[in-house]
Amino acid sequence: MLKIGVITMALLSFLNANWFTDLFDDTPKPPIYVPIDMSKTGKVADFIIRSDDSEKYRVFSLYFATRVDGKYDFHRNSWIYKFLGHGPIDGAASPCYNMDGTITPVKLTVYRLEKSKEPKLLFDKTIDTCGGINGGIFKINGQKGRYERRGLLMTELPKGKYRIKLENLKSFPELKKIEIYFAIHGTHKI
Repeated sequence: MLKIGVITMALLSFLNANWFTDLFDDTPKPPIYVPIDMSKTGKVADFIIRSDDSEKYRVFSLYFATRVDGKYDFHRNSWIYKFLGHGPIDGAASPCYNMDGTITPVKLTVYRLEKSKEPKLLFDKTIDTCGGINGGIFKINGQKGRYERRGLLMTELPKGKYRIKLENLKSFPELKKIEIYFAIHGTHKI
């Protein structure tokens, strides 16, 4: 009878282990790409993520599509590069070149979700995004394309679940036909 009790206690402690519940948790982990409409004020990307110990820091960015499925439009891309603050595509120097590009204010809110507790507010700030960091070819939501990236924030997110909200605070009607994604990636170092 004692053996059954010991086995039962061992099984219960095994089933109660955090790694076991994480095994069946389908909450998405970074990298995550969520579309956001920057052409209208008040549009919000709102979702829940799970951060694990594989990468200590999280990088929040906006991705602007410049070429999707092989379609490339030189004039549209020139405009996006100027909007983001990149130099002209042809490399010609311009005395009125603005490295910051068009400032796009957004509000980023991050809550830590804890079992049986109220969500804990970790970050709630308006960010005047400017400039462009870099671009590259990425596969976003199953679609391969070239995107230019604008950074928002790099912060530490310990293991756990988080509710992330990004709100557009100013309308940019010129971005209506541009695919834009709010992205979260991981990195090991700052």
